[in-house]
Amino acid sequence: MKKHLKKQAAALLVSALAVSGGAVYAAPSADVSQGGDLQQAEVISAILNYSVTINGKDAKNTGFMNQESKQIMLPLREISEALGYEIKWNAKERSAELTKQDTSVWTLVQTDKDQYNVNKMNVELGSAPVNNLGNLYVPAKFFSDVLHHGVAVDGARVSITSEAEDVKTMTSSGVITAVHNDADRKAVHINGAGTEGTILNVDENTVILNAAGDKIELKDLSLGLDIDVEHSLAMTMSLPGQTYAYEIKVKKDSEVKDWIGTSGSVTEVASSDAGTKITVKGFGMTETSPEEVVLNLSPETIIVDQDGKEVKASELKKEDKLLAFYSPVLTKSLPPIGNASKLVLVK
Repeated sequence: MKKHLKKQAAALLVSALAVSGGAVYAAPSADVSQGGDLQQAEVISAILNYSVTINGKDAKNTGFMNQESKQIMLPLREISEALGYEIKWNAKERSAELTKQDTSVWTLVQTDKDQYNVNKMNVELGSAPVNNLGNLYVPAKFFSDVLHHGVAVDGARVSITSEAEDVKTMTSSGVITAVHNDADRKAVHINGAGTEGTILNVDENTVILNAAGDKIELKDLSLGLDIDVEHSLAMTMSLPGQTYAYEIKVKKDSEVKDWIGTSGSVTEVASSDAGTKITVKGFGMTETSPEEVVLNLSPETIIVDQDGKEVKASELKKEDKLLAFYSPVLTKSLPPIGNASKLVLVK
């Protein structure tokens, strides 16, 4: 009987080791007296240590597996400093600010908060930074997805290299519906207002070009311009989604700088011998833009879909999604009445 119980305990120990892939502790067998029970093997820790190399040199600290998020956690300070970053620790906020000399790199990580700054926006990596014995640990993905360094895992070894990974981007098209050019916020909103569309965060490294390919500034962009944008694949889960713009190019220059607009749905279409009139209700694109507006259409009104294909006024109908741009000269009625300059039919 004793032999059978010991074999059972050993089997439990081997099973626990196989499942966890980490260190386990087996409690010693209790003395078996008449009526006594054998103490079972007990798993104390399933943490597996990972050795770390930085540009081929062994790090002093090791990494470990976060069992909850199933992500490898690595020592932030040692690896970052070895890669040339400066770290400022804020004891009050329990956060670390990373910068790198002669580059635009800046990011902030905060203990127990799964929110990392990537190109002026916050994204989640699936695991928050944790403090372990006085050292702050971040997921290995931080060094690849945020700092764009090479990260390779081979068994229980993690290799970090200075060689930056190719930044993955994609190209999209859109219509500018807001431009934010304040000291604390620089961004371009496209394809919607309020919670709709996409926000493109920009900084001094964002290249902005006019239709001729000449460099211009953020202040030169205005509502209603059609643009192509090369932006990061990373996108926040917020409404609207936010991403970082590497390059913005205006498709066709315009002298019009004073348009305002409303992003919403067509609630009424009225046609007569005098022309077509539509009512649009939704979100105002600027502080002075009404949420609901009645717009007179004329032969000069540009009406296109998001691909730039011409749309006839007779094709507009109730519940169509529109980006409506118009002059700020409106009647004082409710809703105000104005003249439509450009309508973009949203898919």
